[in-house]
Amino acid sequence: MSTQRRTVVSYNRYAGSWASLMRSGGNTSHRYLEKPAMFRALPSLRGKTVLCVGCGTGEECELLMKLGAKRVVGTDISKNLIREAKRAFPAIEFYTRDMERLRLPAHAFDVVYSSLTMHYVPSWKQTLAQVKKVLKPGGQFVFSTHHPVRWGAETKETKHHKSHILGYEKIDKGKAIVYGDYLNGHWIHDRWFGDFDVTYYHRPLSLLIRDILESGLELIDFQEPKPLATVRRENPQYWKIHQKIPLFMIFVLRKKESK
Repeated sequence: MSTQRRTVVSYNRYAGSWASLMRSGGNTSHRYLEKPAMFRALPSLRGKTVLCVGCGTGEECELLMKLGAKRVVGTDISKNLIREAKRAFPAIEFYTRDMERLRLPAHAFDVVYSSLTMHYVPSWKQTLAQVKKVLKPGGQFVFSTHHPVRWGAETKETKHHKSHILGYEKIDKGKAIVYGDYLNGHWIHDRWFGDFDVTYYHRPLSLLIRDILESGLELIDFQEPKPLATVRRENPQYWKIHQKIPLFMIFVLRKKESK
């Protein structure tokens, strides 16, 4: 099953606003946590061909070029995000593609990069198969996604209070109250910026790892990044939370060399 339609519709509707947000550097999690960790996880891109899956409005594609890539191709399921990317970065190739059906040549890329897109599908099998097909032997797939410890938690939010709780309380006479659901896969319906509706999928780490093992790609690195120390002054609350509670995780997979 591919990305849910309501999510695609939301990204199409908010493409212009999304571009403004991404280019402002105002997203704390991107600026101080996920993006720095992702770029540290990359191999050298000097002279390499790179595919960016879920490229959004194209900002990361430009950064990948600045890291020395010879060629960068960006794909996203949202046609309006791709339109914004083409407008802003005309020297880079962009295509509207579902990550489960990339429709790109085999063995064409040294590196595939994907930032916070894999949680939009309930199974990684088809996407990993597509990535394996387009990677050159020895090529790497570097991607980030939601950490199931954080996103399996039960969320409650009011105007002045927000909680994410994963755990339980034991009560007398055999009763228990359980908060969150880590072990069972389920869709999460969320709303950003007041009316930006998105849906993503939660699965425990064991099932995610199983998809990787069955893909034939090698797992060569796994990270649970903490935020940069520079966020401590700007947002001490964020620093305090994510020094102890993971928000995202990063995988680095490699396609085996041909024998």
